Amino acid sequence: MSRLFRQCGRYVLVLFAAVALAGCASMQRQAAPTLAHAEAGMVPGFTGIRSWGDFNPKEPLREYARLFPGLPRLGSAGERADGRPVIRVLALSGGGADGAFGAGLLSGWTESGRRPSFHVVTGISAGALIAPFAYLGPTYDQKMREVWTEYETNELITAQLLPGLLGGASLADTKPLADVIAKYVDRALLRRVAGEYNKGRILLIGTTNLDAQRPVVWNMGEIARKGTPEAVDLFRAILLASAAIPGAFPPVNIKVEADGEAFDEMHVDGGTTREVFVSPVNAPARSFDPLYPVRPHWEFYVVKNGKLGSNYKQVKPTTISISIRAIETLLKRQNAGDIYRVYRAARDAGADFNLMAVPETFSVTPKQALDPAYQEALFQTGFQIGRSGKPWMKTPPELVATASPRSAPAAATLAGNAAPSAKRAAAD
Repeated sequence: MSRLFRQCGRYVLVLFAAVALAGCASMQRQAAPTLAHAEAGMVPGFTGIRSWGDFNPKEPLREYARLFPGLPRLGSAGERADGRPVIRVLALSGGGADGAFGAGLLSGWTESGRRPSFHVVTGISAGALIAPFAYLGPTYDQKMREVWTEYETNELITAQLLPGLLGGASLADTKPLADVIAKYVDRALLRRVAGEYNKGRILLIGTTNLDAQRPVVWNMGEIARKGTPEAVDLFRAILLASAAIPGAFPPVNIKVEADGEAFDEMHVDGGTTREVFVSPVNAPARSFDPLYPVRPHWEFYVVKNGKLGSNYKQVKPTTISISIRAIETLLKRQNAGDIYRVYRAARDAGADFNLMAVPETFSVTPKQALDPAYQEALFQTGFQIGRSGKPWMKTPPELVATASPRSAPAAATLAGNAAPSAKRAAAD
């Protein structure tokens, strides 16, 4: 997300300054829901398809049953370790064009012959455009690669700076991106998703309800199971919304009903509220232990589509440069906080935590917002890491002691330093 923001950032800032001139060319929107309607709103024809991502349910099992109606018990027929069911969660972060890394990592993992099956796959923003392919497994690796290495900027977004500056909803039109999503997300793909969902596997995508300022988690398997043309349209709309960078890309309106009235919810990039997540609601993994005769063993795998470390850059003393750099920094620190929350959830559940990110040594520079040459290089970097069996980091970088406060260790060094702390965490 941050790299695409850099490309559009100077125009976004000008847009803010032009708000006073707004009054034409605004995005068409049906009545916006009130707060009460936002809480009660339902997508017509669908039930059990979404939840507030920041919801803290008093009864997590009841909420789980509402979110996943008819779903077999998660991991009930899968692998076991020491007599306990193993439940693996793959969480794919946002990252704009850097999503090519996650696509490459998964493809290389397939090549190694060691890629596991995941019971839960979650995606935000760029991660949302990887998640359906990751969920369906290695047979979709080639399509995943096409999406992430064969399209350049003008094939996915069309600039519309003047309408955006004069009161429009964004500085770019994402209809080309919507067309690409439609090319790959068809009824056949939804049938495959529904089939895996019926086996007890879960696919979750995050968006942000901009009116409510809250994350929304969508149960894509339940949508797919519906199997109607409306289900295909909604599935596509959610993927597009999850990647809709506010200001740069137009929001996605999702029609809902409440109290017999129709409204348009405005959804944007899931990374606006969080960059990565592992659960549909704020509930400890151990809340679900009563579903099993033996407490399950959880494994969390987090793919950060971007670098973890800070990148030093001399900032020009101009309003635009300072503002863009500040927003980049805000996004990077938010991402670090989200990864830490996943790590903390893993520790609380006695789960195995695993983290992989773009190596700090990766130095290719993109020539445009979505540069096929850059993304191919990033894909190949991820592919080589996935195929090599390189150890995953067991601790977020902020928690790893380094020799000097000025040092910025590469991901490989972090992985080596982190392993002992992971063992201590498992023993806690």
